[in-house]
Amino acid sequence: MLLTSEPSLQSSCIEFSQVTARPSPPREAPPLAAMLLLLLAALTLASLPAEAGLPFDSKLTTWPRPVTDGPAPEVLPPPTPSALNLTFDPGTWTLTWLCSHDIMVTSCYVNYTLHGRPRMRRMQNTLGCRCQFRALTLHLGVTLGVNATTGNVTIHERLDYIFPGPPGSEAVNVSCEIHDAAAMTCAWEAGPAAPPDARYFLVLRNTTGHELPGCPSGPAPFGCRINDLTGLPDRLHVTVAGSSQSGGALRAYDVILNTKAIERLSPPRNITGSCNASHCAISWVPPRTWAAMSFADFRYELDLRRTDTDTTVTVASRSENRFEFPSPEPREGHVVRVRVGDVRSKRWSAWSAPVKFGADRPAVPRLPVYIIAMAVTLTCVLGLALAWRRFIWHRLLPHIPDIRDKVSDNALVNPQTLRKDLAA
Repeated sequence: MLLTSEPSLQSSCIEFSQVTARPSPPREAPPLAAMLLLLLAALTLASLPAEAGLPFDSKLTTWPRPVTDGPAPEVLPPPTPSALNLTFDPGTWTLTWLCSHDIMVTSCYVNYTLHGRPRMRRMQNTLGCRCQFRALTLHLGVTLGVNATTGNVTIHERLDYIFPGPPGSEAVNVSCEIHDAAAMTCAWEAGPAAPPDARYFLVLRNTTGHELPGCPSGPAPFGCRINDLTGLPDRLHVTVAGSSQSGGALRAYDVILNTKAIERLSPPRNITGSCNASHCAISWVPPRTWAAMSFADFRYELDLRRTDTDTTVTVASRSENRFEFPSPEPREGHVVRVRVGDVRSKRWSAWSAPVKFGADRPAVPRLPVYIIAMAVTLTCVLGLALAWRRFIWHRLLPHIPDIRDKVSDNALVNPQTLRKDLAA
């Protein structure tokens, strides 16, 4: 059947081989049955790609894969279980892991943001199975990691942490300041996504995570005042956390403050002014402060006012706290205000109360003086006149005694009666 079913193919193949075959030495023709079997196999293979709809390339030894639209999906490796089981305590900034004799931790690190700049801390010598970092700000999120080895295999594990709670519910515009050298006031505002009944509370810690006394009044909506500053460190970690009855726990906000930089200075005390014939001097006493500050930490500004001028003078720190300036007599006086600043920052205190000094004694009007002098003079003259008449005049011109009555010895005798008596 096979030999008689393809007579045309057989003749065409013979003709094609005769046309394309290169001249070669004469050899024995292969059997006809073998040629037909080869031809049938070639036709069978040529029909397979057309049926599958795939391009065929005789140079390829393998069939191409089907072409699909878009990139091939990425095959992710199956997740590997954590070998260290990292955990983080935000209250003490401590990263811990599972202790194992087969795993040796070589270092740990933390990536965080401080004042808008990315920072990194690395610890080479770990304490047992933990790393305790110094104060961190966590409200923007941190990334903690551990580098370890087990045998000849290196292990790198990391943990991302951010305060829990709804985003936008944390307090905003948080600020604290120390004032009157004895108290600290912190203020904040509710976050844009905070519920109406949100209340926040303050948590203070030092750089090692030790908690300090906070607000005595408990949770408050907008701020609180702390009257006990005992043990307050130079670097203070402040956390404002919150909660509400409707929304539960709110996201916390934290910040690291320099207590010297947040102190609001009081104005100088005991301001006095004095003048001589040619100069005037102003002296004052530095304000009381909570932080230890010497005279070199202060600078002063004097607002000196006269009748027609207003001068502002900046005085560098000096131990005598005194400022002199020329002011010859006659003068109408001066008015001065003083404030104090910190040389390490741009902070200034409020102005002190104005102090007046250096005015000449007011001139007394001349006319009243003349009137008073004349009145005193006349009074003295009248007094002398009375004294003269009463004492001195009687001594110089003594009084002549009158004739007395012989019978009655009465000096008050009627002169007519006396004449009649004498005539008789």
